[in-house]
Amino acid sequence: MPERAPAPAPPVALVTGASRGIGRAIAADLAAAGHAVACTARHEADARAAAAAIADAVPGARTIGVVLEVTDPASVASAVARTEEALGPITVLVSNAGIQRLGGVLEQSAEDWDAVIATNLTGAFHVAQAVARRMVETGTAGAIVNIASAAGLIAFPGRTAYAAAKAGLIMLTRSFALELAPHGIRVNAVAPTFVETELGRQTLDAPGMRAAITARIPLGRVATEADVAAAVRYLVSPGAGFVTGTVLPVDGGIALR
Repeated sequence: MPERAPAPAPPVALVTGASRGIGRAIAADLAAAGHAVACTARHEADARAAAAAIADAVPGARTIGVVLEVTDPASVASAVARTEEALGPITVLVSNAGIQRLGGVLEQSAEDWDAVIATNLTGAFHVAQAVARRMVETGTAGAIVNIASAAGLIAFPGRTAYAAAKAGLIMLTRSFALELAPHGIRVNAVAPTFVETELGRQTLDAPGMRAAITARIPLGRVATEADVAAAVRYLVSPGAGFVTGTVLPVDGGIALR
């Protein structure tokens, strides 16, 4: 009887900011699609809890929790090494970690500006660079998806730092895509509008804001975590194998107005 070929190793995804909200939804969706998933967060307890919850919800899922502070290159290097040691070479990176500090252009503090840029833009650079270097070293034709925002495409009041960081992330995505294409590494971004998450509700729950925002969205609702996760799953799938350097708006058409 001929020997049966061993089953191929599952693709390995590292998701930053996976302890809650969009990141948790993306990690769970990728696990359901057959990826082994490293759920990262700043605090070990949060990372482990996310991994355990996904493993409980998705039969057969292979998940680990990994501590990662995206603003610290040493922490990034450690998280990448830990993921590869436990799961194998990283084939998918979803850079989702982000913070928001609301404030108008005349009131925004220097401290809040620096914190948002450091996490949402510089942190995404650190992680993408570290993972891309390993992909090149291991010959992995992987996929990187950055979670940008509609705020990086059109202006919204009260979020100057956030919008600047997300606009920068869009150009970072395109620059990485151009330079990494010869290595078979695809780099794209997803740009959601307001999403029903804890972070999104900082704005949505303010008096009158939900109605005002929904009125601007042609499809008549804000985004869900599942909407964003589905877009990410497409961009990392073989079906998007000829797609790189793009920004996929998941915004219900808000950028059309």
